[in-house]
Order: sequence, then C-alpha cells, then structure tokens
Amino acid sequence: MQLRLRNLAVCTSLAMIAALPGVAFSQSGVFDPEEGVNVIFLGAGSAPDFMGSDDNATVPAVVARIYFGDTRRYVQLLGTQLSLNLINSDEWAFGPQVVFRAKRDDDVDNKTVARMKEVDSEAEVGVFISRTWVLNPNDRRNKFALRADIGSGEGEFGTASANLWVPVSPRMVLNFGGGLAYGSNKWTDNYFGVKGTDVALYPSLGGREYKADGGLYDFRLNVGMIYHMTKNWHLGAGFRYSQLQGDAKDSPIVSQEGNKNQYIFGAAIGYAWQ
Repeated sequence: MQLRLRNLAVCTSLAMIAALPGVAFSQSGVFDPEEGVNVIFLGAGSAPDFMGSDDNATVPAVVARIYFGDTRRYVQLLGTQLSLNLINSDEWAFGPQVVFRAKRDDDVDNKTVARMKEVDSEAEVGVFISRTWVLNPNDRRNKFALRADIGSGEGEFGTASANLWVPVSPRMVLNFGGGLAYGSNKWTDNYFGVKGTDVALYPSLGGREYKADGGLYDFRLNVGMIYHMTKNWHLGAGFRYSQLQGDAKDSPIVSQEGNKNQYIFGAAIGYAWQ
C-alpha cells in the first residue's frame, strides 16, 4: 500500500498548471497517478489574464481523480476540464470530456482589451486519448506518456502532448514535457480576431478587420517536481512556457497589447487513498 501511494503523484504539478482557470485552452499537463489510487489536490498559481496577455493573475486550482471500484475507469477533474475514462486498462485511456472556457470581458487588466466586445464563456465538448509506457518495471514512476485532446465549441481545437517522469530519489520525481495546440479558423478568430467596433481600438489596422486564420497556434515546454511527504500526502510544483504562433501571435491583441510568450506556474498539495 505505501509503495503504491508513493508512486501516484508523478505529474500533479503539471496537472495543476493545466487546470488553472484561464488556461484551460491548453491542457499540456498529463495527470498520471498510480493506477487505482484516488486523489484530490488543491493548489494555486499564476496564469495569463487571457490568451496572449502580458499580465498574469493569481488563480486557484483543483484536481481530482476518482476510480469506479476495482476498475481502471475513472472520472477526472482538472480545474475546468472534466473527463471520463471508459477503458479498463493500465496503458490506455479514452473517453468524453467537457472543457469550460471563461469569458474575456472588461475584468482583464489591459485597458484596450477590456474595451473590446466580450468573448462569451462556453463549454466545449470533445474526447481525449492517452497512452502510457512504464520505462522501469522496478519503479513505475518512471514513465513516458502521449496524450491528444480534441473538442468543439466556438470552432474546433486540438492538443497533443508528451511527458517524461524521472525519479531522482525515493521521495522526488521530476517531469519534462511539451506539446502543440491547433485551432480551426473559427476558433482562432474567436479569440484572436479583431472585428466590428473593436477595429477602432487598433489604429494600426487602418480601419480593416483582422481575421485570425486557424492552424498551429501554440507550442509549450514544461517542467515539474513532485515530493512525496508521506504515503498519503504529496507536494507538487511546476512551470510551463508557451509561445503563440501564426495568426494568434500576429494579432494586435497579442503583438500590441499582449505578449506571444506565456508563462504559467503553480504549486499544489494533495491527498491520496484507496
């Protein structure tokens, strides 16, 4: 029991980063506890005020995974992302998910963006699939995982990520990873386009609307650390750097009022049980 519970928190810090409100658009963390162990983590961190913002805000986060009996099926909450794994497997996970995206309104710090037409909040429905490989049978914390998310709301989006967990001591695990994100024309333009009365806020546009076409809009790198305090209690911390690409990067919302470079970090404490 003690060994299994010690092995569970191999990527909680990155999961907390993925779960921070305001950055649910880029689920780059792979939450991968020891199979069959229930967990609840609470944390806080710093995340961009909106996609492409140059200002960060302190935000809370919650992560939980609850298994159904003795199976490998579970329900999982990563902040604003709720998913259901339907596969009873130690290696594969697949199922539906819902991602809630907070609105962008006049609460943001940037005065120009605050005057823009509000981008409504929405619930985006999609699916996820992941595959995990244990690299060291003698220490199941040493893993490599691939994950893909795809969904649809105000347009379609998708993410792909890879993560490696490296135990450096009986109590500590390091995480290294990265990923890419894709948005359809409608999705990208919804968050990065400038149209209608908003055009007047950006004189550099010369009165023309800015249409943000879809494609690869983001890549990211992340690093995290987990410290096992006891068999039940765990601490995690993580950092993610991402850089906007394509029309998302060139949007005046980002190039003039924000920053293509995005920094997210957070920490969490969690409890595990069977």
